[in-house]
Amino acid sequence: MDARDIGAEPGSAKAPRGVNRLLAATGRGAVRCRRAVLSLAAVVTLLCALAGYDVAARLVSGGFVPESAPSAQALRAMEDFGGGAPGFVLLARAEGGVDAPGARRAGERLVSRLLADSRVSGVDSYWTGAVRGGRPAPPVVDATPATPATDAANATGASALTRALRTPDGHTAVALVRLRGGAGEVRAAVDRLLPEVTGDQGPLKVGVTGQAAALRDLESQSERDLRTAELIAAPAVLLLLLWAFGSLWAALLPLAVGAVAVTGALAVLRALTELTDVSVFALNLTTAVGLAMAVDYSLFLVARYREERAGGAPHDDALHRMMITGGRTVVVSAAVVGAALTGLLLFPLYFLRSLAWAGLAVVALAAAASLLLVPAALACLGERRAGTDWFARRRLRGAPEDGRWYRLATGAMRRPLVVTVGVVLILAALALPFQRAVFGLSDERVLPATAPVATTARALRTELPSAAASSLDVVLPRWGADGSSGRLAELDDYARRLSALPGAAGVRTVTGLYASGRPLLSCPARPGDPAMSRATCADLADRHRAAAGTWVAVRGPVAAYGPASTRLAQAIRAVSAPAGPRLAGPAAELADIKAALVQRLPYAAVLVTLCTLALLALFTRSLFLPVKALLMNLLSLTATAGGMVWIFQEGHLRFLTGDFTVTGTTDLLTPMVAICLAFGLSMDYEVLLLSRIGEAHARTRDTVRATAAGLQAAAPLFTASAGVVIAVLLALAAADITVIKLIGVTVALSLLIDALLIRPLLVPAVMALAGPVNWWLPKGIRRRSAAPAARPLAPVKPTAEPVTEHTAGPTAQVGGRR
Repeated sequence: MDARDIGAEPGSAKAPRGVNRLLAATGRGAVRCRRAVLSLAAVVTLLCALAGYDVAARLVSGGFVPESAPSAQALRAMEDFGGGAPGFVLLARAEGGVDAPGARRAGERLVSRLLADSRVSGVDSYWTGAVRGGRPAPPVVDATPATPATDAANATGASALTRALRTPDGHTAVALVRLRGGAGEVRAAVDRLLPEVTGDQGPLKVGVTGQAAALRDLESQSERDLRTAELIAAPAVLLLLLWAFGSLWAALLPLAVGAVAVTGALAVLRALTELTDVSVFALNLTTAVGLAMAVDYSLFLVARYREERAGGAPHDDALHRMMITGGRTVVVSAAVVGAALTGLLLFPLYFLRSLAWAGLAVVALAAAASLLLVPAALACLGERRAGTDWFARRRLRGAPEDGRWYRLATGAMRRPLVVTVGVVLILAALALPFQRAVFGLSDERVLPATAPVATTARALRTELPSAAASSLDVVLPRWGADGSSGRLAELDDYARRLSALPGAAGVRTVTGLYASGRPLLSCPARPGDPAMSRATCADLADRHRAAAGTWVAVRGPVAAYGPASTRLAQAIRAVSAPAGPRLAGPAAELADIKAALVQRLPYAAVLVTLCTLALLALFTRSLFLPVKALLMNLLSLTATAGGMVWIFQEGHLRFLTGDFTVTGTTDLLTPMVAICLAFGLSMDYEVLLLSRIGEAHARTRDTVRATAAGLQAAAPLFTASAGVVIAVLLALAAADITVIKLIGVTVALSLLIDALLIRPLLVPAVMALAGPVNWWLPKGIRRRSAAPAARPLAPVKPTAEPVTEHTAGPTAQVGGRR
């Protein structure tokens, strides 16, 4: 990409080269073959819709933990033991008590049905105890002579293993169901099993909770919420598009561009599902980004066309110059947004990679569709209908100096230091809550409080807190407690030390049960330690030894992703072990996700920064403006992140956002979706603003006038676009799922900060402070990248009466009167 092409002015006397030549040829071809282009677009959209019609069924809800992470390796090893954190938990109630013969038989049938599924690796239930997938734990004959002492020890050991699975009143019991396989296989197993094992099961009334069940309900509820949001937002979006574009035909253009981009991106995602797992959140990102980019790019081009017509250019010339000027903005905007999304590909989480592929596909398709469909559609509409603006009389008329955006910018530039300091202090104040962020992962509390999974989880925490406690599972790979006294002594000492850690509620392994640094029951017992029966010891040994090694189960705090669980996971990894330990469990996964993000974040930040700076430097022919753009975005996003923490982690403004459960933590990954959307839209508007400022500066060579004129020309465009996007985002605030609310409110807040503080106040003030530095380039680079001198646009031909079809669209003509 040549700087001379990107930075060339719209009125360049020389023939366009490089990118400009390609854009001009694209525009001529689209206009010449306009009916063929529109027909081909319809056919391609239909084919893509057919190719991607079942993409939603092939997307998965996982992808949060790197496959190579120690917790992921430990989780795969846990399948050999039939243990680990349960995929879902069944909470069964019986009016006559869960020990009644009928209830017990129903519970045993329930466990048998679960174990018949190949994806169930194990079940711990009150009625059957611990059962490994595919077979019950083998019976062990206790050769110890039966005495009252051994019977009591056996009963004590058995009750210690199952007492957490029944309420003291005997009316409620639980079954912990563990699953094996990837995210897609687990989801399929949950879909098969839950309808058969929940509801009325004889005398038992069975509810379900747990991670896999919550993810299943989260997906279905999010689909319903998005449909509801679309119905709520549709009327407002149509009205805003009608206002922004000025006529019904023009307002349909972004919808057509969006349809092509979204259906094409869905076909790309469908193809990717054949090669790798793709996150279900990619679907939501595709729709949101596709609509936003379609509105932006269509509006940029239509506004340019109308400006050229208002300047007196004939219809065909206006289309040609629209492609050179507005088309260049579209190309650079798509490249900058794509560069930002490329950074997500460096993270080893297919959740983030899915977002990157979805975003890259839909941005590229939106840019290509707008560059082909908009000129073709305007050519088909003809000179009169293409220029029609029903609201022209209500828009700004006259010189740019008459506009409110021009006056606002010049006012900010009169006292640039005061404005800069004031805005930065406001943004810093908004960002302060971010330092209180406590990161975790989402659980069932993101669902509505009345959702069955959420109500069952609350009941489980209230009635059986020991069963609701999180688990941290230590796997000692290829290390077997084979019965030798030395090995058992090592394992016993390790278990004692783990049970003494802050937050550890109990430890269970081959050598017994432990709490508070001492054994509750030992296998075999040291002198003075309470002994467990031989049969129960054998049962423990069978469960905690496998080909993968030895399993040590640690019961942690109730909040699986809370700070206490995180500290416990860190402490477990710091304890010296008989063999290199691998830790599985929610807190271990959270720690591994954080480690992966921290490890790759510098590389992603460097890649995004360098690509963005290079593209903006070529576009603006300046070294200062790209740096300023990135710093502005950083300030805006930091303030947005602070607002997100204040609202969703700390629970403020629920009367505006709708009620949600305050967990005291901020989801680690979902805000990245919001930040990606906010960054992309902000850079999109920045490119538009810089293009207008650069053009005005090429004519006036006056930074103050150019900045004010550029803001006056660009502000109506990006505020109209932001209005459309905010209407969609605020409809998401009505969703019942907290993460959907978070995305909608966070991105809307970012756009408001951008439109109210960054673009109209901070950008003009900083540009006024920088002065000539804004346009500085080393002399050698400037000579090589110098564009031909710009000539002003043709003046408006005087007319006795205003000509509607020649009236400029939603932006004012820079350098002339309408």
